Amino acid sequence: MNLLQLEYALALEKLGSFTRAAHALNMTQPALSLQIKNLENEIGISLFDRSRSRIEPTEQGLKFLLKAGEIVMAGKQLKEYAITLANQFGGEIKLGIIPTLSPYLVPLFLDQLLNQYPELSLEIHELLTEEILQKIRLGDLDGGIISTPLARQGITVSPLFYESFYMYHNYEDGIHAKSLKVSNLDLKNLWLLEEGNCFRDQVSDICSLRNEKAYAQISYHCSSIDSLIRMVDHQGGTTILPELTTLCLDSDQEQNLILLEDKVREVGFVTRKLTGKEHLFEIINEKIIESVPAPMREKRGREVVDPGIQEGWK
Repeated sequence: MNLLQLEYALALEKLGSFTRAAHALNMTQPALSLQIKNLENEIGISLFDRSRSRIEPTEQGLKFLLKAGEIVMAGKQLKEYAITLANQFGGEIKLGIIPTLSPYLVPLFLDQLLNQYPELSLEIHELLTEEILQKIRLGDLDGGIISTPLARQGITVSPLFYESFYMYHNYEDGIHAKSLKVSNLDLKNLWLLEEGNCFRDQVSDICSLRNEKAYAQISYHCSSIDSLIRMVDHQGGTTILPELTTLCLDSDQEQNLILLEDKVREVGFVTRKLTGKEHLFEIINEKIIESVPAPMREKRGREVVDPGIQEGWK
């Protein structure tokens, strides 16, 4: 067994096809099949189920590939660590950021970070939470900024800041309160993000929507908070916004905000353990924390809402 064989197996898991994996690895399909077969013979287990159109790991294979990914990653980390010895604050970082954060958070910290560390290169991808976690596991991303907490094997979490939740409504509805308890929310005309977005799960949790269906004449499927704001402005009803979103509202729209008491969304930085880039992550995290309003840096006794991220990679 060698690192190349492990890399071949990980490529096959990622691409789900001997043909695509062989092309990506710049080798022939028979040669890749032989390498995978030799690896399976040596370890005594079948890594992949070949009976389906898409090649998928077996149950034992998934466990092996998780450990194989850690070993391959460790080899890459050793090379990266050698580079950082010569250039402590340089290198490339690939980050995933969830859509309900990316357009509001990235502009706050990006310029200051890159101006202070000109040898640092950032590649940012706007992705859903599960996509970010999967790409971190496969080594396609170095880290991610998502809603936390979570329990996921091999993942470390560093809390960054805490966002309050706000109800956003049409001011003409005649609601003029400054703050409101969640139990007093009117859910009949609540606009929500599309399923699969962790912010929708959080809103469902704080509004107890998991087992009830709010009536709506329009079924509007979207993944953009800006779209929800525009729907409220033009169609009425309400939606729930995280705090960073509210910093982009104009003065008229700010009148439509009502603080929801006692609940916050925790935002954290997630990465694999022992990447060799921890010193760069510390720099990024420090700049992010500095960029948000000071009150958002502390939980202040409020309850963190569960983002609804299921455990995995067991």
